[in-house]
Formats: sequence, C-alpha cells, structure tokens
Amino acid sequence: MIITITGKPCSGKSTIAKLLVDQHGFTRIGVGDIFKAEAHKRGMTTEEFNKFCMSDPSFDYVIDQQTVDLGKQYEGQKYIFDSRLAWHFVPKSFKVFVDLDREVSIERLVNSDRTGKEKYSTREAAEETLANRQILEVDRYKQIYNIDLYDLSHYDLVIDSKDRTPQDLADEVWAKYQEFCKNYKG
Repeated sequence: MIITITGKPCSGKSTIAKLLVDQHGFTRIGVGDIFKAEAHKRGMTTEEFNKFCMSDPSFDYVIDQQTVDLGKQYEGQKYIFDSRLAWHFVPKSFKVFVDLDREVSIERLVNSDRTGKEKYSTREAAEETLANRQILEVDRYKQIYNIDLYDLSHYDLVIDSKDRTPQDLADEVWAKYQEFCKNYKG
C-alpha cells in the first residue's frame, strides 16, 4: 500500500519519508521537490510561485494529474508520496499528516541549514513567509479543489513532531502503517 505524507511546513515530513525509504524499501516521490524546482527554474521563491499559481493553476493541474497517474501505476507497491495533496489524489493510500506548533515551525525555518532551501535571517521574515505560504496554500486548494488541507479528518494518522526525533516519528508511522494494511478492506 502506498503511503501519502503531508503536514505543516518544517514538520519533518520529508525526513520521515526518507527514513521509511532507507529502512523499509519504499520509493519516495517528492511532489514538493518538483514544485520548488519549478519555482527556482522561474526565478521565484516558493511563496512567489504559490501566488503565481493562484492566478494560473495550470501547473497545479499538471502536477496533480501526474500524482493521480503515478498513484494508479504504483497501487499496491511500496511508494511514499511526500506531497501536500497526494492524500486526495491517491485515495487508496495510508494518509499521514505531520503536525507542528507554529512557533516551532518558525524556529526550524530560521535555523534550517538544508541545502537548496530558502534562508531567513530574521525570525520575523520566517514568520511572515510561513504565514503567507499557509494562507496561499489553503486558499489555493480551497479554490481549485474545494478541500481543506488542515482538516485532520482526511488522514489515517496524525502525529505531532514537536519534541520528537525523526526516527521516533518514522517508527510510529511504520507501526501504524502495518496495522492499517492488516485491517485494510479497500
């Protein structure tokens, strides 16, 4: 069964996905990586590209259709979609949401040393970018698909990454995934 993992910015969802890949033989599809690469290719920040996509959702439709197609192609195989909306486009999946307190998200954003990620010199800049990004994403997904990314009833597992290690979170996802697969009747 496919795992779809989403969550709040800086919650560790990509790290969790990568640990599951390394430890349990999944293949990761990072839809957010595709989005960020497209923003970079256009000389835009992620926030700027989010704003652009509000007025021109054509890139969203392309990415989302690719997600639908890949979900069908890999159904029943060990794939992880690290994506904001894969839970919606790959309904036959174990849907994980990684939650995180806003203040911790901001701190992680400011202190991030991840290669290829946007850098913030002040807490205020990180807080503003985070707030704008979340508002834009919520509005965009509501406008395009009439869905609420932060409605936790969509997910099979909601975990909070505050004060937990990525390995601890990956272990919990793995254990709950195995339970889910045993009881799945889809």
